Amino acid sequence: MKFTVNRRIMLEYLKSMIRVVPKSGPVKELMGFLVEANEDDGYLYVTANNLEAAIQRKFKPIVETGGEFVMDAKLLTDILTRLDGTEVVFEEVKPGIIEIKSGNCIYTMCVLGGEVYPRPEMPFPDDTVMVVGLKQMYAKTCAAVAKNKDAQALTGIHIDITPDGVRAVSCDSRCAAIARREMRCCGRVSFTLPKTSFSYLAGAIGNDDELEVGISGSSVVFMKEGLMFSARMLTQEYVNIDRVLNSMQQAYMARVEFNEFKAQITNICEVASMGSEMSYIKLSFWEDKIAMETENDVGSGSNTCKAVMIEGNGCSFYYPANMLKDICRTVEGTLILQVDQRGYLLVFDKY
Repeated sequence: MKFTVNRRIMLEYLKSMIRVVPKSGPVKELMGFLVEANEDDGYLYVTANNLEAAIQRKFKPIVETGGEFVMDAKLLTDILTRLDGTEVVFEEVKPGIIEIKSGNCIYTMCVLGGEVYPRPEMPFPDDTVMVVGLKQMYAKTCAAVAKNKDAQALTGIHIDITPDGVRAVSCDSRCAAIARREMRCCGRVSFTLPKTSFSYLAGAIGNDDELEVGISGSSVVFMKEGLMFSARMLTQEYVNIDRVLNSMQQAYMARVEFNEFKAQITNICEVASMGSEMSYIKLSFWEDKIAMETENDVGSGSNTCKAVMIEGNGCSFYYPANMLKDICRTVEGTLILQVDQRGYLLVFDKY
């Protein structure tokens, strides 16, 4: 086996995949990358697998002779990081021993044979739809995913793809997040993806990457040029978030600018976090402002944010400080704040 790769390209791919590699576990081989140089099609295939999700990337190096090996993922990434040459040569000098050469530097490493690697099933779906924006969907919804595994379905993010666009929903029974993107998708797919698996996918793609998405058996598969990602779906039925939203009885609605809202609420959240127990923030909604107050065993704080009232006036409710901080990590631009008669707070941005 001997092939030559562009160091920067291979390193970029490995960094986008390494989070899929388990850091420990009974199957030692899974802690490495499977590297396959295919002499027939001229591609280099790199695979990472943790039995729940798998990712494979491919690109064209210069393949002189084909072969395969498994090498510790962190070690291989560290070696490519430390090398300073543009081109890197991988060569098998004897069974189980490869040399990694760049410029005047040579690493001689023990590796495992590719046949010992538990190869993931990455079936090609019969039907797929094209979507854009899944990385942003993850960023908008990841904070509201449930941590309690007793509600198994809520530990994932639910994706609905329709001919009009894509929607992602997360909910931990106290807080929900919904992100939408309008586009022509030419098909329908619906599934719940575990949060961890979705985070792996988000780390391997760009904001504007167009992906083919399809379901095969119990797995959902995502594909683009040079990348294939598959993950086990959650099979439990997801909560009907539309039923919750349709029950809202509006009491107040206002328009605020995110930068001002974030600055004021962040200061109050910092005071709230100093307490020995989970603290709450009182939000009072008025015609031209939103007042914020908190008090705990350490101290108290108050602030105001300018608001343009659209409807309603004069209601106050208490909200967990950590949830308000999560909201500030996901919204942007001009916000619409809506409060219903029972105190449900909805914060909208353009997504």
